[in-house]
Amino acid sequence: MDEIHLAKIFSVFFLSTVKFLFAPGTAIASGISPVQTIFITSSGGITGITFFYFFGRWVFEQIDAWRYRNLSSKQKRIFTKRNRYIVKFKLSFGLIGLIIVTPAILSIPIGSVVAAKFYYENKYTYPLLVVSTIIWSIGLTIFSSTVKDQFFG
Repeated sequence: MDEIHLAKIFSVFFLSTVKFLFAPGTAIASGISPVQTIFITSSGGITGITFFYFFGRWVFEQIDAWRYRNLSSKQKRIFTKRNRYIVKFKLSFGLIGLIIVTPAILSIPIGSVVAAKFYYENKYTYPLLVVSTIIWSIGLTIFSSTVKDQFFG
């Protein structure tokens, strides 16, 4: 395996951790085989989910601890537009909707942090994120490979 091929693999892996939607297409266009693409993008996506899910949870715990120490109990919480949007999103889509859109559409960092914030207590959240990433990896790789064969054959 030469250095250029290894650089392509690492590039696709790191792209998969943050912007999953473009990773399989980039891998296929770079000449990486579909089977390797599925493994590389799945591994990168799972790495991103693991980091952002657990790090996001830790960040929210720190923020909550800071708020508890620094805010008076007499202060009334303000319900902002952003809070309304978050509640509306949670009620409209739920965990399954979030799991479906996270890897490709919403992006791994945002989806993982939102999942950690609202669904951390659900024991299925993290495994479902992983499974969703693998399914998206297979689907996007098949799509990218088909497009490459049909138009650039």
